[in-house]
Amino acid sequence: DTSTSTSITTSTSNLEDVVQRGIRNFLQSSISADTMLPPALLVPPANAADDTTTTSSSSPLPPTNEEIKLLRNALGAIYGERNPQKASQLLSQAISAWERQPPDERAALYRVRGDCYMELLDAKAALQDYTTTLSLLTGPGGELADPEELPAAYLGHARALRSLPDAVLSKEQYQTASRDYQMAMRLTSREEWDTNEELEQDGARRNPYAAWEWGMALRGEGEYQKAAQVHLLASSTFKDIGDRARSVISKLDAGIDLASAAADVGTSSSSSSSSGSGSDKDVMEQAMKVLQEGIDSTTSVEGRDVELLQRVIAKEGEARIALASILWSNNQKSVAEAQLGEACGRLEQLQADADARERVAAAAAAASGKTIVKVKKLPFTIDDTVGTECSCSRFKNSKFLDSLLWPAPLQDKVSKLNKLVS
Repeated sequence: DTSTSTSITTSTSNLEDVVQRGIRNFLQSSISADTMLPPALLVPPANAADDTTTTSSSSPLPPTNEEIKLLRNALGAIYGERNPQKASQLLSQAISAWERQPPDERAALYRVRGDCYMELLDAKAALQDYTTTLSLLTGPGGELADPEELPAAYLGHARALRSLPDAVLSKEQYQTASRDYQMAMRLTSREEWDTNEELEQDGARRNPYAAWEWGMALRGEGEYQKAAQVHLLASSTFKDIGDRARSVISKLDAGIDLASAAADVGTSSSSSSSSGSGSDKDVMEQAMKVLQEGIDSTTSVEGRDVELLQRVIAKEGEARIALASILWSNNQKSVAEAQLGEACGRLEQLQADADARERVAAAAAAASGKTIVKVKKLPFTIDDTVGTECSCSRFKNSKFLDSLLWPAPLQDKVSKLNKLVS
């Protein structure tokens, strides 16, 4: 009716303001701030259908005013109320109502519901929605979608795949995730470049969080030198924006990628892509150089984000143990032992400091009658790397090393190091 249509239309600008304010907080900081539903989905068309509207059988019935209102309520729940549970339920209703609409509009709804499922820690459901989104966007009519939708869908698909619960991803799954990140970076570029590689590098510079994740997917795939290149690009970009801590973490991960490549060189399972074009000695020397540079740079990291600083120290410990492992295998045993000893000392200090902080926080909470609540989230970002739970003893556990995506040859080297030193 007329009054309903008028009410919906006049509230459009207000809700869009809520959407713009809420999207940065709702999505992970690593997701583009302008990733949202196309405005066309939010505003009733001039011929919005009502209960008495009829259309030609050759064209789909446009959304009714009530369907538009339903969608706006769903977006208000996700971006205004920040209630993904409520939003996912409303979006499911909206998706059913929008089944008669063009593929580009339906794709946007599936993608946003996928974002909701990620917030609800349901990576499996999110993966299904992102898969549907990609199918719609790459099929007939998908080219009409907002240009931001396809890279957002690729990025969501990669993150959901890497977040599947209690799953050890296969090499093929990491290849899929890596390809997703690659396409997201390529499509995120806003400059005209001559090659896909230049487009991907530009996209990575615009989103160093996603670039770091791409590097981890490449490590899982076994493309160690490519992973190092992407991690070094992420490190440089984080440094350019003044994020020293994440820059150092990315640099250390590049060193671990190269240590993986050095360990992998000469094994029967190594591939030409993982070993690169350099000689065995070149790969080893490059790994040592980048690892040492990354370790030395940790002393320059400062800030008030305690958890982030703890992750820097944990990543430093991991890098030192990786360095010690390849040094030991290269017959530099005294230097390797020194690195291992320093790593264990730093990690023990990290754990002691964390325990002390927890006791203080628990006492303060008890005194005020409050309860400490830890927010759970899916672990796919650079801010989900191993922190205070890291210890030297855990590097004797193959499952822990698997979670760090250390390849078998590097795990063998650290195992030999631990046996001979202990």
